[in-house]
Amino acid sequence: MAKRGICFDLDGTLINSGSGGLVRLCEVAKTLNLPMSEKIQGRLKAMWGQHPSNLINTAWPDTNIGAAYKQWEDLDIAEPFLAFPGTMIALARLYFNDFLLSILTSRNIRTTIPQLVHNDLLELFSLIIAADSSRHKKPHPESIRPIFDKYQTVGISPKDVIFVGDTIEGDWKLAQAVGIEFYAVLSGRIDTREKFLFAGVSENHIIDSVVDLPDILLNIQVDN
Repeated sequence: MAKRGICFDLDGTLINSGSGGLVRLCEVAKTLNLPMSEKIQGRLKAMWGQHPSNLINTAWPDTNIGAAYKQWEDLDIAEPFLAFPGTMIALARLYFNDFLLSILTSRNIRTTIPQLVHNDLLELFSLIIAADSSRHKKPHPESIRPIFDKYQTVGISPKDVIFVGDTIEGDWKLAQAVGIEFYAVLSGRIDTREKFLFAGVSENHIIDSVVDLPDILLNIQVDN
């Protein structure tokens, strides 16, 4: 039986898409003749981790959100991002030590699967919940409900689920809302260690990347 469930955010947590995602959104804006000022970029960075349609609507409320989002998705599918170095080995260590792995992402499934396939990560996950898999988006508490339901079928209760993400807005707020353990990773470079500490994340739950996670969790299991 699996020891615990670990639910991962995708962008900035497993794949190195943080700054690259913004660059691609800027490309879309240029193609559609949309303004892109430092103020708009700052607003987008502050919201990063929310569903892309929210980002587009906030920056350019009068544009065709669906058309802009499709162009952004097309860029991601054509050139998938690379996983952070060591990610596959770290996830495999957890997987083969009986942790049940899942993903909850603000991407739609259309671009989520290509990212995972490109990085040979897909088979490590028992469940993938994308933004279009549910009407609830991060950080709404119900967005993680399908993950909890899946884990409960194999005897893992919600309190035994760990959430791992790189943003305060989309990830930490969700973990707080449902009362589960959270590890903040700094790899996405959206929110800093200082910001996570100020938001209430414990120092020992802030790590550089998911590469650090197996040693922490496997040592905890041995100590117990």
